[in-house]
Amino acid sequence: MAYESLLTHLAADGSHTRNRRRFKVLWIIGGIALALFAFVGIVRRSTTHATFAPYPVAEVPAVPAQPATLPAPLPAAPRIYLQAGDLGGEGIGSTLHHFKQSIVLSNALHSTLLLSSNDVKYNRPYSTSELLNGHRGSNAFSLDAYKTCRIQEHVPDRERLVRGFCEGEEWAIERMDQVRNDMADCTSFVDTEAGELTQDLNGCIMGWVRERLAPAPLHTLVPLTAPPTRPITVGVHIRWGDTAAAPDVDLSTHEFYGSWSLPPLMRVLADLRAFAAPHGIALTIAMENADPAVLGYLNETGYTLLDSGPAKALADLRALCQNDVLLLGESSYGVLAHLIATPGLTIVQGGGFHKFLNTSGFGRHVVYLDDYTPKSLELVAEPLDVYVP
Repeated sequence: MAYESLLTHLAADGSHTRNRRRFKVLWIIGGIALALFAFVGIVRRSTTHATFAPYPVAEVPAVPAQPATLPAPLPAAPRIYLQAGDLGGEGIGSTLHHFKQSIVLSNALHSTLLLSSNDVKYNRPYSTSELLNGHRGSNAFSLDAYKTCRIQEHVPDRERLVRGFCEGEEWAIERMDQVRNDMADCTSFVDTEAGELTQDLNGCIMGWVRERLAPAPLHTLVPLTAPPTRPITVGVHIRWGDTAAAPDVDLSTHEFYGSWSLPPLMRVLADLRAFAAPHGIALTIAMENADPAVLGYLNETGYTLLDSGPAKALADLRALCQNDVLLLGESSYGVLAHLIATPGLTIVQGGGFHKFLNTSGFGRHVVYLDDYTPKSLELVAEPLDVYVP
């Protein structure tokens, strides 16, 4: 009996021990399962936000896709063409003669021409580079010097090439295409030419000059009719310097360099008054260091005199250009006024330097005094096709 009770007790004790062991195993398995479940959840959440995964993960967006909100990439900035030569210390009009080839080459290379400053060497009240580079903001230009190419190494025949290109010669157009292809991997250009003197070719660079110097916006008057229904605005440029009358100069016969002789100037002004009657003309005379003897000989009253001095040369130029009729010689300053002028009529005395050749592309007629008759004034009311770049 005691033996049987002992066996029963031992059997019960062994069953209890086995049950405890079984519960421990179940707890361990349950813990592992919970850990795996939590790990899978973490992985699933992390793949939703991760930017890198060790294997492809198919994402299903929770909401419909929205249009992109990032700004469009900025267009590539044009390459910079730096004219680094010494352009001299002449006035705003004559300075242009020393880098016209650079203007043509930079346009052909689809680049932005910038002029280096020579303000320290030449004592002028204005900076040529600041005037002609344009005020476009401090972050507008960026010169990429990764591969800066010297123009002189690629275009040894620059003057001949530029002239042929501007005149539309086939060989020059093909040669310019070759230059463009040869320099396609250049990130910027440097031009060290300092000896250029090009008085003509103004028609070829007219668009560039207007972009940099023309008033913005140009003041466009009510279109003229023939006969006119309003006063005709007339601008006259009289060159300073050797225009000044010495005591022994006979103004009735003297020929002024770059400006009209006074007798034909007075005759055309009289023709303009007759053509504009009864409305008359509004006369503006631009003459730096105005000479009282010259102005007195003209015997004009009620005109506007532009003589603001070198520091305001550009302001006077822009005022002069905004006239229906311009009476100009071949002074470079006067030519510049014509290049940036509103549509109308320019009458020129002279022409030997061909500065006005092919310069009607922006709507302005050109008549030389040798070809002038009073009927020429009717052109001021005739529209002229305007060049569209």
